[in-house]
Amino acid sequence: MRKTHITAEEEEESTSKNQRNYWLQDCVLSLSPTNDLMVIANEQKAVFLASKWKQSDKGKEEMQYAVGWSGCLSVEEGECVSSVLCIPLASQKRSSTGRPDWTCIVVGFTSGYVRFYTESGVLLLAQLLNEDPVLQLKCRTYEIPRHPGVTEQNEELSILYPAAIVTIDGFSLFQSLRACRNQVARAAASGNENVQPPPLAYKKWGLQDVDTIVDHASVGIMTLSPFDQMKTASNIGGYNAAIKNSPPAMSQYVTVGSNPFTGFFFALEGSSQPLLSHVALAVASKLTSALFHAASGWLGWKSKHEEEPVQKQKPKVEPATPLAVRFGIPDSRRHGEKICLSPCNTLAAVTDDFGRVILLDVTRGLAIRMWKGYRDAEVGWIQTVEDLHERETEKIDYSPFGNAHCPSRVAQFLVIYAPRRGILEVWSTQQGPRVGAFNVGKHCRLLYPGYKIMGLNNVTSQGWQPQTYQICLVDPVSGSVKTVHVPFHFALSDKKSERAKDMHLVKKLNALLKAKTSDLDLIEAEAKELILDIKYPATKKQALESILTSERVPLSSLTNITQTLMDNLEKQELECVDEGLLQFCANKLKLLHLYEIVSKLNSQSIQEDTMPSDNDLAKLLRLEEKDFHRLQTLLEKYKKENAQTAVQFADEKDDVLSVKMFLEYLECEKDAINVKNMEDNECVTLGSFFFWKCLCGESSTEEMCRALESAGFSPQILLSLLLNLWLSREKDILEKPDSTSCLHTMLSLLSKMKVAIDESWDTQSVSPWWQQMRTACIQSENNAAALLSAYVGHSVTAQIIDSVTEKKFSQIVVGSDTESWEALSLDAEYWKLLLKQLEDCLILQTLLHSKVSKKTIRVSSLQSEPLGRLSVKKLLEGGKGGIADTVAKWVFKQGFNPLILNLAQQRNNTDNTEESEEMHTNIFLEEPEIDEDLETILELLQLAYQQFPCSLEVDVLHAHCCWEYVVQWNKDPEEACFLIRSIDYLRCIINAHVQHGIALMMWNTFIVKRLSSATYLMDKVGKAPKDRLCRRDVGMSDTAMTAFLGCCSDLLQTLLEGKNAFFKDLTSIQLLPSGDMDPNVLSIRQQFLLKVVSAAVQMLCSQKAKEASEEELFPFEKARNWPTLAVDLAQYLQISEDVVKMHYVCELYSYGMDHLGEEAFLQVSDKEVLASQLLILAGQRLAFALLQIQTKEGMELFARLPPTLCTWLKAMDPQELQNVQVPIATTAKLVNRVIEHLPENHGQYSLALNLIEAVEAISS
Repeated sequence: MRKTHITAEEEEESTSKNQRNYWLQDCVLSLSPTNDLMVIANEQKAVFLASKWKQSDKGKEEMQYAVGWSGCLSVEEGECVSSVLCIPLASQKRSSTGRPDWTCIVVGFTSGYVRFYTESGVLLLAQLLNEDPVLQLKCRTYEIPRHPGVTEQNEELSILYPAAIVTIDGFSLFQSLRACRNQVARAAASGNENVQPPPLAYKKWGLQDVDTIVDHASVGIMTLSPFDQMKTASNIGGYNAAIKNSPPAMSQYVTVGSNPFTGFFFALEGSSQPLLSHVALAVASKLTSALFHAASGWLGWKSKHEEEPVQKQKPKVEPATPLAVRFGIPDSRRHGEKICLSPCNTLAAVTDDFGRVILLDVTRGLAIRMWKGYRDAEVGWIQTVEDLHERETEKIDYSPFGNAHCPSRVAQFLVIYAPRRGILEVWSTQQGPRVGAFNVGKHCRLLYPGYKIMGLNNVTSQGWQPQTYQICLVDPVSGSVKTVHVPFHFALSDKKSERAKDMHLVKKLNALLKAKTSDLDLIEAEAKELILDIKYPATKKQALESILTSERVPLSSLTNITQTLMDNLEKQELECVDEGLLQFCANKLKLLHLYEIVSKLNSQSIQEDTMPSDNDLAKLLRLEEKDFHRLQTLLEKYKKENAQTAVQFADEKDDVLSVKMFLEYLECEKDAINVKNMEDNECVTLGSFFFWKCLCGESSTEEMCRALESAGFSPQILLSLLLNLWLSREKDILEKPDSTSCLHTMLSLLSKMKVAIDESWDTQSVSPWWQQMRTACIQSENNAAALLSAYVGHSVTAQIIDSVTEKKFSQIVVGSDTESWEALSLDAEYWKLLLKQLEDCLILQTLLHSKVSKKTIRVSSLQSEPLGRLSVKKLLEGGKGGIADTVAKWVFKQGFNPLILNLAQQRNNTDNTEESEEMHTNIFLEEPEIDEDLETILELLQLAYQQFPCSLEVDVLHAHCCWEYVVQWNKDPEEACFLIRSIDYLRCIINAHVQHGIALMMWNTFIVKRLSSATYLMDKVGKAPKDRLCRRDVGMSDTAMTAFLGCCSDLLQTLLEGKNAFFKDLTSIQLLPSGDMDPNVLSIRQQFLLKVVSAAVQMLCSQKAKEASEEELFPFEKARNWPTLAVDLAQYLQISEDVVKMHYVCELYSYGMDHLGEEAFLQVSDKEVLASQLLILAGQRLAFALLQIQTKEGMELFARLPPTLCTWLKAMDPQELQNVQVPIATTAKLVNRVIEHLPENHGQYSLALNLIEAVEAISS
């Protein structure tokens, strides 16, 4: 049984646990045959559950059902859901793989309506075919006939009413549903399209001569045999009845209820014409408004006509064609409850109120079997097809089912769920025994759809492989759906079921292997007897696999059992022997013998030779003494630093591998042995079993290589296993210096095997053999082991090249000078390149492993994350900046300041140590905790600088460190120290262009958005914002924001490099003044300064500012004169100072502060221009006094003014003034000052004179 979890909404809690579990019994339930949709309905409400693949708590992928739609389905008042079907519809595309295009939900209601919905709950169409409640919905889909004698059945949907049955043609329904669904899509897109789908073709039969009907089964079209035709005609019409030449086709219906208990109805084809129903399309002309109304309901508001529904007119209901019961099973006391038709349409299971399950032969109308004690039972069917390929082929077989060309046999199983006992039983029909029983819950529901995918026919169904289930059990307690599968051989009788007997022997064998007995000889003897008694080759193979995977059976017994089976097969005649099983036994025997040989070699320890000296190893690796000591130094540093981060596990036996795992890892193919696709740790385990004792010098390397080669291993596979082992056991290898010489010996022997190195290989081409080894070293993250193996590979390559060269030049005349010649090869050059790369990687990895101990300093969680290990492949893929980026990540993890990097660079560049000592002292004073490990860090940094002079150039490294710190700060803005350190590294960049570019990237990527948010927040609050507001708007605390703003100031200072860049794009690089400026830039600067002056005057003149202290007035800068500052900035920004001063005077007069304006007036140079501006301001004041107030005296005075002055005053806008409540005497002073500074030839001089007269008239 397979299990699928359900994720559904929780039901209302109840006081009783049983009541909570019974909720599913009160619901109407349906699950699509394709397992992709489930519907649960109760009264008016329903939930549509869609299947999704998700990971369970145990990490396994499983199907879960989640709510896709839920809501109320009832439309008519008082109607409830009475029946539901989920019908998957086939896709019309040729590329379909067997999955349905979509699933239609068919819902029957107590009002008589049948409605069709999509998976998302959209109503497609509704039909009222009868006004009585819908009792049951059932569906039949197309099935390919098993043989020509079976009548091909049409697809249909049958609807049962209390006294009628309606059958809708499947093809008509399929076309209508497709048209309605397309209409929904078009209307949702356009909103006004109306396409009328084809009408539904259906038949309606009025069932007569029956008291009550509760369930039905539509058997389909049947044709009587001539004898049955004559018998039926005689029973109906007597001995004078006329008989037609061809037997008529009839549709058979079987009902259950009372009087009769079971009724059989036959409707002659052609006796009633199909009715055509105009589809009550729910989404036709009013689809747009319907969707709009539904959306408005979701949004919480409705239109007026929704609140007052209009009385709907029910559609016309066609009358039913009378259909009398032909015969039945009379039983006045028995009342039928459910009927379930078998997949072959010949049997049906019926449940009644007496707790019986009755098996009916629907063709003959007879009850052929009865089960008792199944009250409230639910039934279903399983049909299983025989698999002919599993049957053993016998030499002489006269059975018609033994021929592989005959059709497969089909078995029918009846499934009965007894909720009272909480048991699920499987029975073989018709008279077979019970073949299975499962203990399940008492509150489950058994679902048997009885159909598959609608829309197929004899053409489109060819090649389809629909993934459908036959029967399932829904358990509301565990929230799971379980499907039942029954093997075919359970239907066979005990006398003929060789397969059943074989399965029994397999079960007996498995029980024997699990038995708690210490007599292994007895287990071996019984296992031999059992496996020889099994008939089917596939079952024999299964039994042998069970024995070979048992961990209790020793190697000798495994070998004896396999050998016995193989001998038995070889004794049989060749035609009767299964070649696959024979080859399987031979392969397993071969692997068992190999396991025995390897185990024996590992157990025979040899006498260890003396450990090779340093000189011996240097000669073996073809290294000079100086180079060898340098290699030793690098490995010692690597081992020391690597020991700090390495995780150590408990020691395990390296050469121990169980027979079970050995057989699982390897497979035989003809004469060769291959390794299956395995995980890396499994490859290491297998390699350890073969080679670890040899690498430790405890086993004979020559004998092991000889044994593996003779077994059929290719040298390439052995090389892969050897390298996986070597590269994964780095820690142990570094502790065993002699393992390098053992590896040299092993590699030399593997290279001498056949097909290891191609015979056509010469020194000017690349050998795939050595390329395989180099690839493994390039990809390895264990750099020390990779470097040692590369030295060994280089040495063996040179050794082979020397021997090849010696053979080639053996014919050279004696006496020629050949000793000074050096054999060159392409592989040797590749080895030298790889050695350099691996050495670089080793040095860098050693640096990354090094760390300082900071016991008293708090470390961020971002800094505690471990760094990834390096390999040559990763460094090459990282590009030019990859090395600097890796070192920058290490710098961040250690929290170093730039002084440490600069000190290491200083020591690397100069021999003078005075400056270095001073920097060392500064570092110690700043971070005294790291002094213990500082020398080691500085040495490794110097080594890295020497190895990577370009990649770790000072500016490049500082730039990467700067960027790394700001990236990490962006992940956690609370760590303000990261941003501060980032700017420290930014200032250390010497190249101005690089510094400007990095600063600009920081600003645009990380700073500008947060700074804008902080600025808006402070402007809105008007004071230092609280912590909650800072976290909400800026994403950091108030303390972190304070530090952030300080860093922004430092970053901008670095970015600007002079005020000449003010109001220019940050991408522009302008380090020096450049003379003439862009007018657009000057205009923007001038607007900014004028806004500063306006804001200062506004704050100065407000009533709150008059009462506030100077510190409250300017919270950011105490005692700051902003207008004076704006004038000072103007000369730096190439803005006219007089423009700023004149704007300041005009703003003072606009706010009515004439006494301050008079003082500021004196500082303006161009007083003529200022006087013309103030003249307009005076006119605005006079216009307000005469026109806005509109007093009688004012209007009379306005009428006496000159026409020119009146027109000019009307054009004035007093709303531009900030303060209009200014005494007229003050305005008169303003006009007099204007007259003083306007020359007589000025265009506005006469206007000013008229203005003086008007002001004097008003004031008098």
